[in-house]
Amino acid sequence: MMSFSLLSTLLPLLLGPALFMIPNVGVTLPNQAPPDPVADAARFETVSKQLDSGGVLYGYVSVDGDLTAIGAYVKSFMDELRKIEPDVPPVDVSAILKVSGLDSISAVGFSSKSVEGGFRNKSYLYTPKGRRGLLRVLGGESKPFDVVKLAPAGSDFVFEQDLNLKVVYESVQEALVAGMGEQGALFKAMMDGAVKQPLPPPIPFTMEKVLADLDTQITVIIDADPDKKISFTHPDAKGLHPPLMRAAILVDELGWVADELANILEPMLAHPTERPPAKIVRDPNWVGVQLAIEPEQYAVMDADILELFGRTNPALVHHRPSGKLILATGLEFAENLFIPKPNLADDPAFRKTMAGLPKKGTAMAYVSPALFSGLREVFEKIIDAENDREIGRAEHLVATTFLNLFLPKNSRGEGSVTTNDKDGILTVSNSAHSHKANIISSAASPLLMGISASLQPTLRMMNDLEADHDHEGHDHDKLLELELEHGVEPGLKERPPQRGD
Repeated sequence: MMSFSLLSTLLPLLLGPALFMIPNVGVTLPNQAPPDPVADAARFETVSKQLDSGGVLYGYVSVDGDLTAIGAYVKSFMDELRKIEPDVPPVDVSAILKVSGLDSISAVGFSSKSVEGGFRNKSYLYTPKGRRGLLRVLGGESKPFDVVKLAPAGSDFVFEQDLNLKVVYESVQEALVAGMGEQGALFKAMMDGAVKQPLPPPIPFTMEKVLADLDTQITVIIDADPDKKISFTHPDAKGLHPPLMRAAILVDELGWVADELANILEPMLAHPTERPPAKIVRDPNWVGVQLAIEPEQYAVMDADILELFGRTNPALVHHRPSGKLILATGLEFAENLFIPKPNLADDPAFRKTMAGLPKKGTAMAYVSPALFSGLREVFEKIIDAENDREIGRAEHLVATTFLNLFLPKNSRGEGSVTTNDKDGILTVSNSAHSHKANIISSAASPLLMGISASLQPTLRMMNDLEADHDHEGHDHDKLLELELEHGVEPGLKERPPQRGD
């Protein structure tokens, strides 16, 4: 009998053809502005110029005025409900949407086109009246990426994103006042007072000082060395040999945080009762704190994590020339980011992966082919290790199949760039997968999960039968050995009479 989980997953697919016979029933908002064919055509033309036609996928959705209409309808509903229930809070959804800036999105477009080795994917948010509210969080003007010079050649994961996190705080305050009136203004005043209060001792600064520098840029760099393999000591991780890794997270404008931390900890570390767990870093280029403990002082799993990053002590430091706050696996790796060296721009794998993408933007992400190969190798060893623990051949097949689907051999690198212009936000990526594949994967995930869940009882039953068969075979072999040892013909319950008995 088909399991309920599998049936419930397949039912929408089985009934899919019947949906074409049902009239198209949807939601019609009252008083929504009628469509303007001329404006619709102009909007489509603007968005289509940002996309690639003739590929495996092309999509366009006009949302002009939709959120505004929804907000107005919700507001009218809340106003009517308040006449019945006076305790319903006065929330102006339209005003909140306007402050958030989400209603400034007029259309969305996306496309996927085949290129050498994969697909060129594009996504575009059309904001003809400019980016407002929360849409300003993702940076302002496009500019060259700093990370291509900071990251060493061979880096495996690189991410750079302009972020104006102060916009979030300001938008929340504006939304409170616009959407809730006097009550919202009271909440805003409470927030202003809270951020001006000193943080708990011994921290000497306020959240207001942090907020002032949150128009920033966040960068992540991970560099794996395939020539140096790590051997874990934890029993569950034996047999895994991932590459040695170096990593750093850089945040612009917040380097002073490391200065303050060093000032707080320096008196404490000057007269320690035992070996201090950290040391202060001070020189013309660096100020901050670095851990100073040996791997054996960590728990077993922590020691393995430390081993993964080369047994170097992490550091939180301020790079004085750039003003960046840097959390790095070691001070040496942080220093290496700012010295002349072969960098990411010189890396052939990076150049190949990022070919054809914009050189300027507000966000960039890159994952090397070597990282995908390394991840696949790790997962293969995990699956093989589980197989050695007798997880069953059927479960091993399922795990291997899923691995081949989502992390195939010889995966290409992945790269993407986001740019801002006066009309919208464009993200362009080079990928082994198209938007179509991502949509199908998202739609098929419930089906795959349902099949996996429905297979579990069957897999367990097969494993139990296989184990029972092996056990019976083992018992039969032992019985045969005993019979031969005592001179009993196999299959007879007693030894046959012998001459002289």
